[in-house]
Amino acid sequence: MRPPLPLKLISSIALISTLSLMSGIPLLQATAAPTRSTTELLDYAYPKSLSWRVRRDLARRVGVPTKNLRVVEAQRQTWNDACLELAAPDEMCAQQLTEGWRIVLAHGQQTWTYHTDAQGRSLRLESADRAITLPRNVVFRSQSSGGFAGQTYETVLFTDGRVQQKITLNAGKNAPVRSWRVTPEKVREFQALLDHEQFQTFNQRTFPATPGAADFFLVRLTSPTGSVEYADIEQEKLPRSLKTIIQAWNSLR
Repeated sequence: MRPPLPLKLISSIALISTLSLMSGIPLLQATAAPTRSTTELLDYAYPKSLSWRVRRDLARRVGVPTKNLRVVEAQRQTWNDACLELAAPDEMCAQQLTEGWRIVLAHGQQTWTYHTDAQGRSLRLESADRAITLPRNVVFRSQSSGGFAGQTYETVLFTDGRVQQKITLNAGKNAPVRSWRVTPEKVREFQALLDHEQFQTFNQRTFPATPGAADFFLVRLTSPTGSVEYADIEQEKLPRSLKTIIQAWNSLR
C-alpha cells in the first residue's frame, strides 16, 4: 500500500492549484512554436553550413552579431562565370557555368545579397551600385523561384534570337533544357522597348509580396542595364512601364 502524502505537501499542492485557478494561468502552459513569415523564400535543400558562412562573412563586414542575421531567401542559381557574376573591375573570370546559390540576409529592414558556389567556399556580396554583369550575347534573363513545389526557372534571350529555359526541380535535379527561337526583328523590338520604357530606372528595386502572402514566385529580371525583383502575385500593382516590359517578355516565351 502506497504511504499517504505528508500533510504539508498536500497543503502546498492545494495552494498552488488555487492560485492557478484564480490567476487563470494553467500549471503547465505550452509555448506556441515560432511561425515563419510566409514571405521568406527558402529552398530547404541549401547546405546549412552555407548559412553560417555567409552570416559570419557579413557579421565581419557590418559589425552585426552573427546570431542577429537571418537568411530570408535561398535560391539555386547557375552563374554564367566563375566570378559568380560579380567580377571586380578588370578581373578576369573563367567563362564557365557555376552552380551555386543566391542568398539574401536580413537584419531589421536592411538586406544584403550574396552570390555563392554550391558549397559556399566562394561567396561574393552584391553592392547596391554594382554594375550588371551579363554575358555579351545575352539580351535579357528572367529567374523565378518559389511556390509550394519549390521549382526554379531561368529563361535567357540571346542576341541571335535563341531562347533557353532551364528548370531546377525541388530535389535539385534539372529538367531537360527547353530551347526555341524568335526572329531578329523581335529581338530588336524587345531591346527598343527596354530603352523606351527605361528599364534601367528600376535597377536594384524590389516589389515584395504583401505580408502573409503564400504560394507565390519571386521573379528577378535582368538586362545589361539593370535588375529588378517582384512577387508575381503583385504584378498588377507594378508601375505601368514595368508591366509593359513583362508583358512583352512573356510574349517571347
